[in-house]
Amino acid sequence: MGQPRYDVIDADQHILEPPDLWQRYLPKKYREHAPKLVKDSEGGDAWDHGTGDPHPIGLVCTPGQRFEEFRWFGNTYDSIRPGCYDGKERVKDLDIDGVDAAIIYPPERTIFRWLGHPDPDVSLAGIDAYNEFAFEEFCAADRSRLFPMFKIPSLGLETALKYLNRAVEKGARGVLIGSWPNGGETISEEDDAFWAACVENGLPVHIHILMGSREALVKERSSGQTTTSGLRGSRSASQRAVGIGLASGIFTPVPPQIGQLIFTGVFDRFPALQVVLVECGVGWIPHLLEIMDDRYWRNRYWAGIDLKEPPSYYWHKNFAATFMHDFVGVQLRYLVGVKNMMWSSDYPHHGNDWPHSRRLIEDMMKAVDAEERHAMVAGNAARILGLDQREAVSDGRLREKPKVASR
Repeated sequence: MGQPRYDVIDADQHILEPPDLWQRYLPKKYREHAPKLVKDSEGGDAWDHGTGDPHPIGLVCTPGQRFEEFRWFGNTYDSIRPGCYDGKERVKDLDIDGVDAAIIYPPERTIFRWLGHPDPDVSLAGIDAYNEFAFEEFCAADRSRLFPMFKIPSLGLETALKYLNRAVEKGARGVLIGSWPNGGETISEEDDAFWAACVENGLPVHIHILMGSREALVKERSSGQTTTSGLRGSRSASQRAVGIGLASGIFTPVPPQIGQLIFTGVFDRFPALQVVLVECGVGWIPHLLEIMDDRYWRNRYWAGIDLKEPPSYYWHKNFAATFMHDFVGVQLRYLVGVKNMMWSSDYPHHGNDWPHSRRLIEDMMKAVDAEERHAMVAGNAARILGLDQREAVSDGRLREKPKVASR
């Protein structure tokens, strides 16, 4: 049987945790720390992490809803599409949307709460529970179409390397970090061991917008505030408007991440390292590349920065980014780099256009060459995750090629 052809790969979908995830996957001794499903002010479902700031499921489960139906409060698990939290149903929703495969990411709000738990053992238990559910249940619904990213904890380099090996054992196609491997606020030479292990095992590193040190995550959890707190219905309309305005700049944490990786010479030391930036869009990238090159040439002597190539070179060689509704980015594709762009829907979050993803793709790419279009909507994701190196078997599924974990 020949290799499968992926015509459309959604490079960023999420899981909304099912109501019974933590009861089934957390060890008993940690279940007292599990998030609890509670009711919001309008009778909808919300996750209480014990911080005094429950998370309504509202805007993270909107597939099929009209914009006029979006709401922060009032959505329940009984009223949303089961594909938000059930792998078998997700595959059905891929079929409806005309999507061949999806790269799967966790519920970030919940994951950052686990990462910020002050007890490291509890933090790891939550991450373990999610990874096990994602790999052995949700994405097991069809391993040739659902590809989960393995979450790496934010507890320092030793733990990061340990979990990277677990990712290899699970057959992961990539790892997801929420902090620098050292666990601190900034990148360091200590992180080189992690980058080296990723290269050795052929695992691209994924960053989903936000990065936070262990210390910052613990502090945020204790404060009860999150990046979505400004959207709460208990606040005034003007405050909610401010929150939406801030969300419009969702990509703003990403440029410093790019800059730290490039200017510290990571890609000179590890030229094969692949970094994927998720849910940040691409239309803003050409200006960043121009500014990085300019600042490099102006400051490299006094700052002692000695890169083998200008910063923009490393973007085109070592990075990729996902985009959703990004007409500007598609128009600027030659400046962004056609090989650096990966279409995504963000299903089931409120940025998705399910079940009309193909219509959006067509609208954005009417004037795009067929080869370039295929690269952006499928080919780049298949190349970066190694999906074109998988072996087909008789039942139509795909067999993982074995990898050897770093020692």
